[in-house]
Order: sequence, then C-alpha cells, then structure tokens
Amino acid sequence: MSERTLAPETAPRPRYDDPSEPERGSDFNPEILDELHALFAASDTGEDTLEADARELEGRHGPAVYSELIRLLSHLSFPASEAKPHWDLVVRHRDSMQERLGEKVDLRVALVSYFLEVNRKLRNPKIIEMQLFELERASAYRDELTGLYNYRLFREHLTREIYRAARCGKPLSLVMVDVDEFKRYNDCNGHEVGNQALASVARLLTTPLRKSDIAARYGGEEFVLVLPSTTKTNARLVAERSRAAIEREPFAGEEALSGGRLTVSMGVATFPADATNPAELIRQADRALYVAKARGKNQISLYGHSRRSFGRVAVTLPGTFRMLADESHTLSTVNLSEAGLLFRTGTRLRVGTILEFTLETDPDRQITAAGRVVHVEVGGDGTFRTAVHISDASNPDRARLMQLIRDAAVDDSRVADPPLLDPVT
Repeated sequence: MSERTLAPETAPRPRYDDPSEPERGSDFNPEILDELHALFAASDTGEDTLEADARELEGRHGPAVYSELIRLLSHLSFPASEAKPHWDLVVRHRDSMQERLGEKVDLRVALVSYFLEVNRKLRNPKIIEMQLFELERASAYRDELTGLYNYRLFREHLTREIYRAARCGKPLSLVMVDVDEFKRYNDCNGHEVGNQALASVARLLTTPLRKSDIAARYGGEEFVLVLPSTTKTNARLVAERSRAAIEREPFAGEEALSGGRLTVSMGVATFPADATNPAELIRQADRALYVAKARGKNQISLYGHSRRSFGRVAVTLPGTFRMLADESHTLSTVNLSEAGLLFRTGTRLRVGTILEFTLETDPDRQITAAGRVVHVEVGGDGTFRTAVHISDASNPDRARLMQLIRDAAVDDSRVADPPLLDPVT
C-alpha cells in the first residue's frame, strides 16, 4: 500500500479492538477484483495465458489474487494462505486431465472437477460465463448511477482496511460527504438533472485519490472516501481539493440554491485516534459532517476538532534527554502516544530542537528514540511541559513503546493527571 506524502508524519502501530477479523478480510482489494474481470474479458480460459496472467497479478498483488479468482470461478471462498495451494493443485489437475484425455481442458472445467471430485467442496457446481462476469461487476460492487463503489463494497472494504491498518501500524481516515441542499436542487431542476449532478460530484471526488483510496456512494446524495495510510491532517487536504473542485464546477440550475452554487459538506474521522472499529469510525465521521452542516455548509469538519491521528495514554515515567552532543537532562513523562510524548523538565527547550531521549520503563529496560520539540509551556511548578514528535526509533524500541502504551491503557498505577495541552498528533 502506498504512503500518502502530503505531509510526512510518523505512524507507529495502533491497536485494533477486533482481532477476530477473518484472515480473508486482510486479503481483499477491489483493484484485484477489477483486474480479474478485465483479465477474464480479455483471456481465453482454455489457454495457458490465464495461468500466466494470474501469476503476473500475483507478482503485483500477492496471493490474495487466488482468493478472488477461485471465488469468481466457483463461489468458494478461501483465505490467501489456502487459495494459492488450491490453485496450484487445480492447475496440476488440469494438466493430468489433459494428459489422460489427449486434448486441452478449460481451467474452469478443471477447477470444477477438482472441487467436485478430488477435494469435494462443491455441491452445486457453477461455471461462470463471461456475460455473468460483467453483470457481477456492474451490480455487486458498483453503483449504477455514479460508477463508484456501492455501500456493500464500502462496508466490506472499510472493515478490511481497518484490519490492515492495525496490522501495519498506519492511520486510516474516513471522509463522509453530503451534497448541500440537494432536495431543493432536485425539486427545482428535476431528478434527471439531479442524477447528472450526482454523477459529476462522484467524478470530482475521485480526482485527488490514489489507487489505494476508494470513493463510494453511501446512499442518496451521500458519499464516502476511504483513505488508507492517511493522517487526519492529510485527509483534510484531500477532502479540500474535492470540495473546492465541486464548488468551482458549473452545475445546471444551481442558481436556485441559496448560495447560487452546488456545494458539499464533509466530515473527517481517523482510526485509531477517533475510533477502533468500522461502525464507530462511520459514526464519528458522520458527527463531524453534521458539525460542518450546522456551521453553514460547504466546509470540512474534523471529528473532535482535533488533528490527532493516534490515541494517547497518560503515563508517568522517569527518563533523560540530550540535545545532540549536549549533556543529559532529566524528564518525567506526562503522556505518550504512538507519535510523540509530553514531558516535564527543568530545562527550557526551543521549538524545533532535535533531541534524543531515553525512557526508563523498568530497572532493566529502556526505550530510546529521537524527536523534534513541537511545543513548550511553562508549568505552574516552574517546570517546562515539552511536547516532542517522535521522528525515529529502532524497531525493538518501537515495539516496546507500543507494548508500554497497551499496558498503560489498562494499568491505573501509571496514570497521571490529565494533561493541560494536546500538541502531539
């Protein structure tokens, strides 16, 4: 999955509240499905080209290709770890059939024969014709009016992407979009013009997206954007590009609206800072959208009015820091997140200072990392509350930090007073 690079930001591994997500959930990729449909439309499944093309797709997408390939051909579902071995056995079974019969055997026939006679998983065999591929492509995952993915695909994809984000330690942002005053627009211009406007909005929403992002029609005049590996700040930049493009676009009959322009409002929420499961993330993005509507429409609202993409826990730990080759100074942490920390110290630091710090988690273990000072505030006791954004940590130290945060979230003995500032994103 590609990283969004609008504004680089450290993204350590977050937590996920539903580790029971099935294995296949982390394999699915709508791009694989689209490419397989195109492959079947262009290939003769009785020739060796399908086998070679499938290997080429595997090189780009991994063994998840075979999960979708077998599902499309037989309606049997396997996780990638099982699908690839099955596919290899199907190919060997096809070769054996060809040797016995002395003529070419369609891979679909070999697949049905394998699961019907050898592996015995098929009760009602289905051999799919090319026309059915096109019907499935048009109806199962695509919205007919806009051409975007539909609600069904969105819910499946969001669950899988959150699972992937938790596993890979990346943030994921969700953008809820609603066309402002669309009922009035429809009433004044008719449903046909309204449908044309929705199709144009859909097109403009997809313009700034990467291949790993998806746009879907949520229902009616509502849309959603799923942005993997995207912090809340960067999600807002993506959303703003679409919002501005829609505001500039000329729509027929838009002069009937109160502002004379057809516009959209958007709400942004980010995993894991705002939610730890799909349903909660949708609710938070929807609440942010409601705020954008209440504030006058044609704008973007971030859930909780916060730019944070990672959750924080209050932890008190002793430690030290040093500025480049300078002497060490003591510190005591106030809170930690996957992206940074807030600590008290008797030394005043300038914003922008690069420093190395060591946290003493127990007598025998330490966590060492480097970061940049992003905020300094004078405390009531004369110490300086200093916020640091972590820019570098070794893999073992990163893992220890994540474990510390998980433990502290349920260990009241380490919880300190609530922080006075929230500068670490």
